[in-house]
Amino acid sequence: MRLINFLIIFMSFAITGNYASKIDSIRCQYVIDKTNANFQKVKNYNVDISVELDIPGIRMPISNYVVSFNQPDQIEIKSKEFGILPKTGLFESPEENFNNLEDKVFILKDDSLIENEVMVEGYAIFDSLKFASPNAYLEMLEPIVRVKVDTLNWVINSVVASIETRKKKIPLFQIENIYNRFDSEFVMPVKSTAKYYIKDKKLSNWLSKDSDYLNQMKQSQNSDSEPIVEGTIEVKYSNYVINKND
Repeated sequence: MRLINFLIIFMSFAITGNYASKIDSIRCQYVIDKTNANFQKVKNYNVDISVELDIPGIRMPISNYVVSFNQPDQIEIKSKEFGILPKTGLFESPEENFNNLEDKVFILKDDSLIENEVMVEGYAIFDSLKFASPNAYLEMLEPIVRVKVDTLNWVINSVVASIETRKKKIPLFQIENIYNRFDSEFVMPVKSTAKYYIKDKKLSNWLSKDSDYLNQMKQSQNSDSEPIVEGTIEVKYSNYVINKND
């Protein structure tokens, strides 16, 4: 469905969740339902993934995994070597991600949007982001989360979280996805890039680990002297086997 059709949405759609207005509830819920319905087409899949980290002060080889997924939320991750994965943004359903947002707003026109893309913006609490704040003061503020959705393929292109005041914008993290079509039907990610902006010592609160390496790193650092740094985690997906386990 093309973007022009978003201007004509019937009142028959259920109004649920926490939205900024009645019309936002109708439009946002439509996007959420379409994106989640597309996600549910994939009943199960197996995929090989590789994870590469670019984190200041840390050297780590590319780690490889085999991931098995079954609806609604059964995930099995196998790895022969030590590795790290982000806790957020890789395997959750669109509905689960959107449910963590409050006062959601539907945005059709924005300079950052490309053709056939819309945005849902809302406020989130730190706990729902599975993210560690650089300091206690920021936890009292409300992170703004912007989710961009491709309205041709009904997939999430990106998720960006930040804290914004009148004078300053503090980035927290962003996730960008690139997709390909498989078996002429399923649009699946082939690359996800996650960037974070936190203290090194907080990494263990945002990453899943296969050993106590990050705990040792966390304990060895000084909580008062560590600056906020930018790190990147790049995840590549290959060798999909989709809906073959029925």
